[in-house]
Amino acid sequence: MLSIRRNDQVTGQRALSWMENYSRRQQFRRMAMSLLAEKDDVLSDLGYERRDLFDALNLPLRSDAVRYLEQHRRV
Repeated sequence: MLSIRRNDQVTGQRALSWMENYSRRQQFRRMAMSLLAEKDDVLSDLGYERRDLFDALNLPLRSDAVRYLEQHRRV
C-alpha cells in the first residue's frame, strides 16, 4: 500500500510540474508574440533578434525559453 501512495505522489508531482511548465510557456508565448509584433529596429534596441524569439518558441516544453532568450540576447 505504501508503494502505491508513493507512485501516486510521484505522478501528482509530475502532473504539477507539467502544468507549471505549460503555464510558464504560455506566459512566455504571450510575451514573445507581443515582441514579434514590434519592428526589427525596436527588437534590436531591446537586444533581441526575431530568429531567437522563434527559436525560443520552438523549444521543447521542458526547456526554459526565457533562459534561452537571455543567453542569446545581444546587449
